[in-house]
Amino acid sequence: MHVRHSSHLTAVVFFSLFWLSLPAFAEEIRLLVRTSPRDSVEVAGYDSAGVRYICVSDLATALRFASAVNDTVQKFEFRVSAQRIKFSRNNPFLVVTDVPSNASSVYQLSQSVILRERKYYAPLFAFVSFFDRMWAGGVSLDSITHTLSLGSFEDAPEFDITGVSIERKSNGYLLIVHALRKFGEVEAWLKPDGWLFVTIANAKADTFALSRTRLFGAVRSLLTFQSPTSVQLTFKVSPDVAQAEVIHEPESHDLLIALRTLSPPEKEAIEKKRQQAIQENLEKERSRWKLDVIVIDAGHGGKDPGALGVAKTKEKDITLGVALKLGKLLEKNLKGVKVVYTRKTDTFVELYRRAQIANEAGGKLFVSIHCNSLERKPSRARGFEIYLLRPGKTEEAIDIAERENSVIQLEEGYEQRYQKLTEENFILVTMAQSAYVKYSEHFAEIAAETMEKHSTLRNSGVKQAGFYVLVGASMPNVLVESGYISNRAEEKFLKSSAGQTKIAEALFKGIKQYKEIYEKALSEGSKQ
Repeated sequence: MHVRHSSHLTAVVFFSLFWLSLPAFAEEIRLLVRTSPRDSVEVAGYDSAGVRYICVSDLATALRFASAVNDTVQKFEFRVSAQRIKFSRNNPFLVVTDVPSNASSVYQLSQSVILRERKYYAPLFAFVSFFDRMWAGGVSLDSITHTLSLGSFEDAPEFDITGVSIERKSNGYLLIVHALRKFGEVEAWLKPDGWLFVTIANAKADTFALSRTRLFGAVRSLLTFQSPTSVQLTFKVSPDVAQAEVIHEPESHDLLIALRTLSPPEKEAIEKKRQQAIQENLEKERSRWKLDVIVIDAGHGGKDPGALGVAKTKEKDITLGVALKLGKLLEKNLKGVKVVYTRKTDTFVELYRRAQIANEAGGKLFVSIHCNSLERKPSRARGFEIYLLRPGKTEEAIDIAERENSVIQLEEGYEQRYQKLTEENFILVTMAQSAYVKYSEHFAEIAAETMEKHSTLRNSGVKQAGFYVLVGASMPNVLVESGYISNRAEEKFLKSSAGQTKIAEALFKGIKQYKEIYEKALSEGSKQ
């Protein structure tokens, strides 16, 4: 990059080095800038671990460049003719902006720019190499005498790259990089994301002219990056560009880059492959969400008998009987469905562990089976209820949840394990299951209908309460209170094999109906 300037200026900068008593890692340098035989100005610098830096803030002042400092974002810039050069603290990249066109390019120094006492320092040799391209008359540095010479603008060299044009061809496009000489090493790399990088060694580009390139067709944008050793032209091309090939034109200095676009059959084949991949991913997702694992949780067990009926029937025995019968119906009639039990025998399983079992098995539906009861026995209360995991709204729901949750006192270390499940933050715990609430509600409604239709139990509806056993289950989940064992008639029904079979069959029909509706919606590509 070079600068056009209206005046003629030749400056010689003499470096006189004065070493001061500083730590070994940083020794100050005084650079004498002589802008004319009579006038000279000192420019600060320093040596850090063998790397010499020049104070570009002082240099801009010495050469009378318009400059500005932004302390907030820690940037410094000066202007040379129509070019604005921006330096950033702790950053090796300089941003060069052509003021008339506002087109910018980036130049990378060997080390980062350093800020000391509100002045900016750049690595000396890398900066001189950069400034040589900025100063139209050229810059030279004598490393022995430490003399920096700035040539006259009358001696400004020509650009190697003067512009880019684009032509449409039958099978694509042709990029023509207009040059004033033959290029040697050229690399072109087309990335799958549509960025084409063309790197030309030992070249200087007219960035202002390149910024005015007329783009059309497959070429969407052009960025130019000038470095000391090369120019990189970066093109954004359309997705149908399949190949980029560099062609050296024997009869001119221009560099040709052929962009081959996809033919209609190729586009059709790629689109077909893309649609196939989408379909495969869709099928994979559908398979992942398929209702293929159902977890049956028999409430209580072992040292936890649950509620006791009028005739001392234990809740844990009823729930296990219903769970095993329901599991057999599922295994026999729903092919491809795996049934997981949190317990199959009279054993004690902690509440938190039940949700863990369901998650570890990859469960898609969690059904916890219980029996209801009142402290006063016998009682008139009867009927089944199906609960969703939400803070209880009624006093009855809160009482039932407290009774079912009281089993945690049989677990070792329960105080710490459940300490977060307080009334104040229980709503936050249930929010973790928000993705499954819709499906939990849907299944609860279907199960309530089939329980009412296929059993003699009264439907007391779908309700909500804060049951610990449902906390942590990463799937749709419900808790079924299958009847009141504090009611003499329902206790008799619940403890009988026939009654347990009726409940199991009713729940099975609900699960089957829910599965059919759920997977139909899944196959249509939308979950309802």
